Amino acid sequence: MELRLLIICLFFGLFACQSTTLKENSKIGQLTAALNANPTKENRAALIAAYQDTIKAKPNDATTNAPFFSKIAALHVDNKEAVAALQTLMQGIQQYPQAEGVDAKVWMLADIYQQQIQQPRVANIIKKLYAQKFDNGAQIAAAKKAMQANKTAISEDIVALGSSMYDEKTHKVDFQAANDYIRVCELYALLKPSDPQSPEYLHKAGETARAVRAFPKAVEVYDRIYTKYPNFDKAAQALFLKAFTYDNDLGDKATAKNLYEEFLKKFPNDDFADDTQFLLNNLGKNDEEIIKGFSQN
Repeated sequence: MELRLLIICLFFGLFACQSTTLKENSKIGQLTAALNANPTKENRAALIAAYQDTIKAKPNDATTNAPFFSKIAALHVDNKEAVAALQTLMQGIQQYPQAEGVDAKVWMLADIYQQQIQQPRVANIIKKLYAQKFDNGAQIAAAKKAMQANKTAISEDIVALGSSMYDEKTHKVDFQAANDYIRVCELYALLKPSDPQSPEYLHKAGETARAVRAFPKAVEVYDRIYTKYPNFDKAAQALFLKAFTYDNDLGDKATAKNLYEEFLKKFPNDDFADDTQFLLNNLGKNDEEIIKGFSQN
């Protein structure tokens, strides 16, 4: 009796999952048909939302979800939303790095930079990364051709891109160049996770994100350094900067407190330990309260 009941429960559980999938696919199918009949910006946005809902519903389903990121990016391009397309592709590469079609996403990144944003320098860096990563990729011939046309090393290209962020004449940061630099550094680490330069590029991406006040991105990058590269010589610093960004820039004192305490527990003898203890002791206090604390000691 118990076995029969278990089988029935499993059957209905599986049926419910399949039913949800069918509904999701049906919705996507209906919205795709509507878009084909009437290719408007609003219909593209509705289809994008349906794809995103499906990904959120089953985030671990790489087989189903990975191709959606390319489709979403293409819809963004059609809607003249090139930056959103770039962000979508990067998210897809990061979320499903082993899924089929990563090479197509990388090439699509390069194509958007080349055709939509008119940034051939960034496109060429991405094409070089493609050539190094995907020996059997569908675009390998075009990637190698791009490498022959521009024979500088990727490291030199990335340095040059970083140098272009600051205009010495106007003394202003070029936010477009800064975001491109962050994206290229992240992509390098995603495609070449075992390369010794990868954590260093991520560190530079985090510094740049803080410099342009893209604090959520900075936190994301610091977390990746700390979790993916625990033996990197700046891993402890990344944890400290993650905590400090939550504290000083995002105003999330509770998260900052937990991260400061984690830092002191794991790195009690680090150069940043005294700074961390000071910040923890004065968490939430204003300048006047901190100065008053000095006078009482």
